[in-house]
Amino acid sequence: MSQDIFNQRIARINNHAGYGKSEMATGEGTATSMFSSPSLSSSTPTARRNVKPMLLGAVLGMVVGTIAAGLENAAMPWGPGFEYNEMITIPTLLALCAGPVMAIAGSAMRGRFPSFFFFAAAYFPCVIAMALLELPLF
Repeated sequence: MSQDIFNQRIARINNHAGYGKSEMATGEGTATSMFSSPSLSSSTPTARRNVKPMLLGAVLGMVVGTIAAGLENAAMPWGPGFEYNEMITIPTLLALCAGPVMAIAGSAMRGRFPSFFFFAAAYFPCVIAMALLELPLF
C-alpha cells in the first residue's frame, strides 16, 4: 500500500503538465500538494532585500570619493605630503573610474543581477559627489 502511494508521488513529480503545480494523488492515504501558494504578505521582502546593496554602495562610494578628494588636498592627512600618497593614488583612481563602468554594467544586467544594479546605482552618484566636494574634514 505504501509502495503504491510512493509510486503515485513519483509519477506526479515527473508530470510537468501543470505549469509547476502538481495534481493531488488519489487513492489511500492523505495527499498534499508539493507546491504551496505564496503568501500575500511576501511583497515587502523584495523591497527590503535591495536596501543592503544600496547602503553598501553608498558607504563605499562615500569612502572612495573622500579618499579621491583628499589626494590633491594638502589639508588632508593622505594629501600630497603623505609618504604613501603615490601608493594609494592608482587604486583610488581605479575605484573612482569603476563607478560609471559599474553603473552601465549594472543597468545592462539588471534582470540577472538585481543586487549589483542597486549597489552600482548607489555607488556611482556617491563616489562622484564626494570626489567633487571640497570637504575641510581636518
